[in-house]
Amino acid sequence: MKKVKYLALAVLLTGSFAMTSCSDDDVATTQVNANLNISNSIGNDLTVKTGTYTFANVSTGLETTIDYGSTLTRAASESTLATLTDGLYNVTFIGTATYTYTETQIVENEEVEVEKTAEADIQGSQQNVEVKGGSVTLNLTVYVQNKDEKGNFVIAEIFAGGSYNTATGKQYNGDQYIRIHNNSSETLYADGLVLLESKFTTSQKFDYTPNVMDQAMVVQVVARVPGTGKEHPVLPGKSIILCDNAIDHTEALSTSANLTNADFEWYTGGTSSNPDVDNPDVPNLDMIFNYTKTIWLLAKQGNRAYAIGRIPEGISSENFIADNLYDGTYIAVNGKEMPVTNAYKFPNEWIIDAVNLSPKTAYVWNVVSPALDMGYSYIGEGTAAVENAGKAVVRRTSYTTEDGRAVLQDTNNSSVDFKASVRATLLPAQ
Repeated sequence: MKKVKYLALAVLLTGSFAMTSCSDDDVATTQVNANLNISNSIGNDLTVKTGTYTFANVSTGLETTIDYGSTLTRAASESTLATLTDGLYNVTFIGTATYTYTETQIVENEEVEVEKTAEADIQGSQQNVEVKGGSVTLNLTVYVQNKDEKGNFVIAEIFAGGSYNTATGKQYNGDQYIRIHNNSSETLYADGLVLLESKFTTSQKFDYTPNVMDQAMVVQVVARVPGTGKEHPVLPGKSIILCDNAIDHTEALSTSANLTNADFEWYTGGTSSNPDVDNPDVPNLDMIFNYTKTIWLLAKQGNRAYAIGRIPEGISSENFIADNLYDGTYIAVNGKEMPVTNAYKFPNEWIIDAVNLSPKTAYVWNVVSPALDMGYSYIGEGTAAVENAGKAVVRRTSYTTEDGRAVLQDTNNSSVDFKASVRATLLPAQ
């Protein structure tokens, strides 16, 4: 989802959870009572107007939606939002708020402060919230989604599933790509645009220390588009293709893609026995960091997040590496503390757009801040190469302008912004 400027609203959702009597089948349930407290950080008199809480049971997938309303303004003892089966829940809140601000206007040649009212979209999420008997406090941060009318680059498509050779029963590598779209009404330049792959997976969660998600995305690949600033213009509504191997893959596999017209390719050299393919006519991305010493492939399991961003001017590749090492640890399945290796921090404020991917049946958590993406999309239901082959996630079109320019949907929620598990757009028609 597009990373726009946002202001955090510290929201304390204080749940007074009291055990009710178990049902006949001994399923424990919890009454959910809540107060919504907002610390104002934008304008004045910030007031939540509408919204919906969604509690999604991690084990069953059952969703319980609760409208924001008058009950939330009462004392917790006076109202019950819902009665939920005990378990882990992914919680989201999506709504709107109004606030007032002052604007300086010229009236009869004099500056006058005029108070105005504005509306903002707000949303937040938290994964794996434990709901059970006793008293539970959920600290949920929601973010104001300020509208960027000018627009920016967005990730339009991720073809991570790759292809599969049914004749040989083997995966076909090299035809993965990411399509990046100029979602603005102005010409933008791809020079310096950075492609990122998350270190952590969305299908497995450990206790990472330190937890820097609110400040940065922990990444294992940082690949930058070359150029001095204005060498690679992208017209409004147009896209560029970043791919693994910029060759005609249909010559080896008819169901694959012809990527000879790609704009950039990532090249990692490979090994003497398994060299990477390099098309000299297509510029290579500058590999600031790549965790693998062989050939980098997008995760065919579809279980990582991808993002685009920019490193500020004046920060060299060497300085980035020197200053942004993620020196963290995690608790492994066997209970031992293990170091996180080959990982760097990419500050959230440098990120333009981020997309969480996860197999639908294996989703555990998001690995980027909800300010960047509060949902996820999926290549396939599971992780099997045969199932995921030929599939991608493709961003939906919000509307088309009078001159035919497609404006893609961008709400910072991949669950609604993308069409999941669809055929990659650059593959031959079936």
